[in-house]
Amino acid sequence: MHALIPYFSIPTYEIGPVVLDAWTLLVMTGFVVGLEVARARGIKLGLEIKDIVDGAVVTVGMGFVVGHLMHVLAYNPHLIDEQGWIILVKVWAGLSSTGGFLGAILGSVLFYKVLRKRSWMEHADAIVYGFPFAWFFGRLGCFSVHDHKGKLSDFWLAVDFPSGARHDLGLYEALWTLVIAGTFIALRNRKVRPGFFLGLFATMYAPVRFYLDFLRATDLEGADVRYYGFTPAQWIVCGLFGVGLWATLTLYSSPEEGEE
Repeated sequence: MHALIPYFSIPTYEIGPVVLDAWTLLVMTGFVVGLEVARARGIKLGLEIKDIVDGAVVTVGMGFVVGHLMHVLAYNPHLIDEQGWIILVKVWAGLSSTGGFLGAILGSVLFYKVLRKRSWMEHADAIVYGFPFAWFFGRLGCFSVHDHKGKLSDFWLAVDFPSGARHDLGLYEALWTLVIAGTFIALRNRKVRPGFFLGLFATMYAPVRFYLDFLRATDLEGADVRYYGFTPAQWIVCGLFGVGLWATLTLYSSPEEGEE
């Protein structure tokens, strides 16, 4: 069995001070698509659109901030020695996706519990409903620039890099996220309690992400750091899975009248 996907490199274009690259364009597309899906879900649930849109912006913004902090502090602490503490505020200079999840949770709690007090479960569930649609494009962005090279492999979905075929984990995660999005679409008309899609996303995403990190390259410079054999992302998704499972069990073990 040989790698099916040829290696490719997408050029970057500069239009005056604006730099356009595949990652940025796909991530921006994902944000717009995810926001529109969440907005449509909010309309269907009878929620205020302003609350969904504003909450999503704060949620995503906090995700970028905490994701960057995780990228530096957990994955690349040497950057502090090389560039100084200023690197912590350069949010554009690297991002941990699972750190972004933590930031998104904090951002949504901050917005719906402090800044604009609303039902956190209802609004967060609507935002999470749109998330896999956004994440699919985001991970395609990672694939477009080969951000997450994996181990050498002759798997048929491996990318034929010049130095040898390797897993491309951005592609794999994009494909699994597409499955999650399809599952959400299939369940969109089912009568479910607020929090259903939160629990479903956590329990579908976390185990697969945990496994995929075992395919990350260990033979390349800048390979992900491990803590007791696991990447920081693996530790985080273990917690994410536990929280998702707990939330789901709690949701369906409580009387419906007690919903938030």
